[in-house]
Amino acid sequence: MGPAFLTVLLWSYCVIAAKRSVDQLGENLANLVRLMVAVGALGSLAHLLGPGLGGGGLFFFFLSGAIGFGFGDIGVFYALPRLGSRLTLLMAQCLAAPVAGVAEWWWLGTALSGRQIAAVTIILVGIIIALAPKSIPAGTMKAFLGGIAFGVIAALGQGMGAVLSRKAYAEAAMGGNWAGDQSVGESILMGATTGYQRLLGGLLIVAVFYLFSITYRPWKTYPRDPYKEDRLPAKAKYVLLNAASGPIFGIICFQWALATTPSAIVQPIVAMTPLAVMPMSYFLEGDCPSARGILGALVSVVGVVLLAMA
Repeated sequence: MGPAFLTVLLWSYCVIAAKRSVDQLGENLANLVRLMVAVGALGSLAHLLGPGLGGGGLFFFFLSGAIGFGFGDIGVFYALPRLGSRLTLLMAQCLAAPVAGVAEWWWLGTALSGRQIAAVTIILVGIIIALAPKSIPAGTMKAFLGGIAFGVIAALGQGMGAVLSRKAYAEAAMGGNWAGDQSVGESILMGATTGYQRLLGGLLIVAVFYLFSITYRPWKTYPRDPYKEDRLPAKAKYVLLNAASGPIFGIICFQWALATTPSAIVQPIVAMTPLAVMPMSYFLEGDCPSARGILGALVSVVGVVLLAMA
């Protein structure tokens, strides 16, 4: 479970860096360039020190990235303006956990104990307490229903992307690759290699979507005032911070976690990312968390402790 907690810490900062990058570049371009940077970094590591596109499970890792990083992230970006951040994160993170758990149980036969299910449920309840909006966002019903649809796409993408990674590791293990008892260094290289293979699938979907959005105006996104006037070094800084904390080091830890732990356990832990963002936002941006947010975080921490004991 340790790599899953590292993922939470890295992705928590990624949310803050991504927000500024989106303000500077717009959602579509910010998503595309961060994946391009990550593919370059992880690809170099995978080809220089690892098996590159080898290691077993390439087809499922690529498909996992296309579904998770491609359609899943697109769902998140397009749900945000329709539902707001709270409801979007609630759908994307909390729905992904049961989706992953049911899919892995049905497809791979991975079952959880009663204590593990109870602990996972407590974690999700805490997240719901912290993130559930006080009211439905203002706007037309058409926009709200569209946001719900994109939120479901995001949850399905993230949940199924994690399960496909588990399937890919199973395929690789059958070939004698990526053993569960490998060293920390070997696990990091494994995360870099499999993360690179996943990112290739995600980059393909996001690049096609970006090219389509250039000509289809309703899908085009724009930078926001006053950040669109930032100079190139400032924009590059947040692209690099976004890529490093998310699809580079974050995905290394996430893939490491999925190699050894069922997705139904990894996803609820990773779903705590919005809760971990709260103290970071407070210290870095002066955004004080609400009492309900703090209560939800405490409930989730209790669930994590129980999950570790189980």
